[in-house]
Amino acid sequence: MKGLHFKSLFQSEIVRNSSVLLSGNILGQGIVFLFYPILARIYSQADFGVFSTFTSVCALLITIATGRYEESLVVAKNKKETSNLLGFSIKWLSLFSIVLLVVLSFFRKPVLHLFGISKIEVYWLYIPFTVFISGLLFLLNNLANREKKYKLIASSNVLKNVVNTTLRLLTGFLAWTGIGLILSNVVALFISAFSYRPLTKSVKMALKGKWAEEKYVAWQYKAFPVFNLSRTFLSSFSTNLPFLYLIGFFNEEKIGLYSMAFIIIYTPVSLITSSLFSTFFENITSCRRDGKPIFPLLKTYCKSICMYILPFFILASFIAEPLFCIVLGAKWEESGIYFRYLLPWMFLMLATAPLNSIFIVFNKQNKTLWLEVFYLLLRWLALYAGIHFMNFGLGILLFSMTGVLFSTLSLIWIYTIIRNYSKNIKPIP
Repeated sequence: MKGLHFKSLFQSEIVRNSSVLLSGNILGQGIVFLFYPILARIYSQADFGVFSTFTSVCALLITIATGRYEESLVVAKNKKETSNLLGFSIKWLSLFSIVLLVVLSFFRKPVLHLFGISKIEVYWLYIPFTVFISGLLFLLNNLANREKKYKLIASSNVLKNVVNTTLRLLTGFLAWTGIGLILSNVVALFISAFSYRPLTKSVKMALKGKWAEEKYVAWQYKAFPVFNLSRTFLSSFSTNLPFLYLIGFFNEEKIGLYSMAFIIIYTPVSLITSSLFSTFFENITSCRRDGKPIFPLLKTYCKSICMYILPFFILASFIAEPLFCIVLGAKWEESGIYFRYLLPWMFLMLATAPLNSIFIVFNKQNKTLWLEVFYLLLRWLALYAGIHFMNFGLGILLFSMTGVLFSTLSLIWIYTIIRNYSKNIKPIP
C-alpha cells in the first residue's frame, strides 16, 4: 500500500508541480532560443565571452550574498521560522550588496586585476545590482516553493526571458553590443521580480521581524551557510571555472565560442533540473519526515531519463557541428565541437542534480563539501592541462570528463543513502 501511495504522490503532485515550472521555463527559454540565430549574428564571440565572465563572477557573489538561507525557507518547521529566516536573509543580502558597491567603487581596479578578470571592469557598477536582484529572486523563488505557488515561479521565468530577449534585440540594433547583454540581463531580473507581488505580505511581515529572533533562528539553521554555502560556492566556482580561469590565457573569442555551446546545452538542462529539484526537495522532505519510501522515485526517474532523454543526447552528438554552423552562422561552428564535448556531462547532470536535495534532507552537507573540493581540484587540473599544451579544446574536453566522474560518484552515493534509509524507514519525531 505504501508503494501505491507513493506512486500516486509521484504521479499527481511531483509531476503536476514540475510540469507547471517546466512549462514556464520551456516557454521562456523557447523565446530566447528562437531569437538566438539573430543574437548570434548581432553580437560577437567576444561580447558573449565577456558577458559569460561577468555572469560567472555574479553567480559566485550571489552565493555569498544569500548565505544559502533560501534553501532553509523550504525546510523551516513553521511559518514563524520561515518569516524570521526570510527577514534575516533579506537584511544580510542588502548589507552585502551595499558593501560590495562600496568596495568596487574604490578598489575595483586592483581587485579585478588580482583575479585576472579586468576585462569586465567597465561594467563594475552592474555587479552589485545584479547580485542584489538575483539574490532577492532566489529568496522569493524558495518562498513560493514552500507555499506551493509554482505559477509565480513559472511566470517570473517567462517574464525574465521575454524582457531579456527583447532588450538584447533592441540594444543590438542600436549598436550597444558592448553593454547590451549585461544591461538587458539586469533590467530583465528587476522586472521579473514583480511577478512575486502576491508574496508582498509575507515579505513585509519578515522585514518587521525582530533582529534578535531572526539571528536566533538563523543560528539554528547554520548548516546552510556553513556547509551549503561553501559547497554551492565551490560548485558554482568549478562550473564557471573556464570563464574565470581561461580568459586570462586565451582571448575573449575562444571564451565566447565555448559560452555559446555551454549556454545552449546548460540552460535547458539546468531549467529542467531546477524545476525538478524544487518539487523533489519539498516532497522528499515530506517523505523523510513522514517515514515514506523514497527509492521508487529514484528508480522511476533514472529509468525515465534513460528511455526518453538519452536518445536525444546521442542524436545531438552526431549533428552538433553542422547544426551550429547552419543555425547560428559559420563563425560559431567551433561551438558545435565544445557542445559535443559537454553532452556526456550534461546528461549525467540531468540524472543527478534533481536528486541532490537528498544530501540536504539527510544532513550530508559536510561530506558533500569535501567532495566539491576534490571536484574543483580535478577541474582545475583539467583546465591546466589545456593551458599547458595551449589547447583550449583539450581543456574543455577534460573539464567535461571530470563532470562525468563527479556525477557518477554522486549518483552512487545517492543510491547508497536511499538504500540505507529504506532498510529502516521511520518518521522523524
